[in-house]
Amino acid sequence: MALKYSVALMKQFAPFRWIGELIGRIAIPIRFKLPFAFLFLVGLMVALALTGLSELRRANERTDDLIDDQIRISTLRSISRSIQSIKIAGAELFLNHGDQTKNKELSSKFYDEVLLFRAAASQTGNNRRATYFLTPEFEQEFFVKEREVQVAASQVRTLFVQGEVRAARTIYETEFSDALNAFDRIISSISFELGREMQANAEENTAIFEHAKRLVLGVSGFATALGLMLGFAISTSITGPLDRIRLALGKLAVGSFNSRVSISNRDELGELAENVNRTSKNLDELYDAVENQKSELAGLNSALEDKVKMQVEEIERTNRLRRFLPAQVAEMIVSAPDELDVLRTQRAEITVLFVDLRGFTAFANAATPAQVVEALNAFHSACGPLIDTSGGTLERFLGDGLMVLFGAPVAMKNPAQKAATLALELRTAVREAMVPFRAGSDERHLGVGIGIGTGAATLGQIGFEGRRDYSAIGPAPNLASRLCEQAVENQILVSHATAWQIEYELQPAGPFDLKGIGDQISAFELEGLVDEQ
Repeated sequence: MALKYSVALMKQFAPFRWIGELIGRIAIPIRFKLPFAFLFLVGLMVALALTGLSELRRANERTDDLIDDQIRISTLRSISRSIQSIKIAGAELFLNHGDQTKNKELSSKFYDEVLLFRAAASQTGNNRRATYFLTPEFEQEFFVKEREVQVAASQVRTLFVQGEVRAARTIYETEFSDALNAFDRIISSISFELGREMQANAEENTAIFEHAKRLVLGVSGFATALGLMLGFAISTSITGPLDRIRLALGKLAVGSFNSRVSISNRDELGELAENVNRTSKNLDELYDAVENQKSELAGLNSALEDKVKMQVEEIERTNRLRRFLPAQVAEMIVSAPDELDVLRTQRAEITVLFVDLRGFTAFANAATPAQVVEALNAFHSACGPLIDTSGGTLERFLGDGLMVLFGAPVAMKNPAQKAATLALELRTAVREAMVPFRAGSDERHLGVGIGIGTGAATLGQIGFEGRRDYSAIGPAPNLASRLCEQAVENQILVSHATAWQIEYELQPAGPFDLKGIGDQISAFELEGLVDEQ
């Protein structure tokens, strides 16, 4: 159905198919043609955007001019209102004069209006302000008349205050009125010119907007048409050959090996068509060979199934090994070509950490079997993740205790420091894990004691045929075990060799009489980071 629709659509655009065929003949890979077409369309869009922005910038400039003209006219109206206020104040001055006190009030009111007029008119004198509107045609006359108004107003006020009302009125009706009326005419002329300028700007702005609209619409239409034409041409150069290749592949799928594809493309599609033709030719030759190889392939499949089965069993063995051996040891055994070489007997400098639950024997005697197992599981669940994170090797479970190696069988930097860090974390974690089991009498009180020793040890496999463990034997494990026995609840004891290699706050402890090691053996109690003290 889709193919029929595609063929019908291609017939409608048949006059443009030659463009697609022309593009297909260009010896450029499709992965380059498509980016070029995309960049071309992007260029059209950028040109359209730049054109619109240019026209909008022009329109914005004219809009700014209109806003400036509005501000100027507003200033002129303010000056005109000030002139009218002066005239009203002047009429009130000469109509209501009386005693000296009242005359001072009237003259002050009159001069206040003059000052307001002066303030409004002075805004035109600074060409940095938006209200600057004077042109050379009116500038000199504007300031001359504005000065005459101020001088005459000052004379009127002075004479009026001195009681010379007649003289003040004469100056008011002659010099002051003439200057004020002349200034008013100047303001009217400027307002008229600005009005004409605003109308011209508005008409020009409208024309700019119309021109911008026509330009943007025209460029948009051109870009759209050109983009559609280019998109159709590129899609035709791809979909046409693909349809013919798809038909040929469909015939190959049903066993017709005599189909051939003829296209003019000189890109990947042309190479694909050639490959389809070669494939169609070779498939017929290979068909008989495939039939002959079926029996051989069946035998290979059987062998492959056996091999896969063996590999699955090996994976299962590896997973079981990881469950019963320390993670580092299991990883080394699985990845090493010779596991005996990995677990060979050797002597090395390591750090050993012993952890033991304090009060567990009394707890086990007083608690139920289910509670005992639950407490042990809580203890190991608290310790296990921390040991994995620290990089130590869990050498063995000791029932209510653990033995962890640092530096064996995998060498590491600062094994003593990592053992001390793990000891602090274990003390906190075990203390929290044992909270649910401390309720009741003293027999149910559980704590933790930790010992750390650093020194030489013999490393290797110990056991018998069918079951072997990787273990450490020597001074370091013995010393760590004895220190763990001496540690009281929530105490961490470390040996001298360990203390020299860690950066924690330590306190002297001992001396101790350690079985198998000697008496008067001193050690240190680990408290925390030096910076914490």
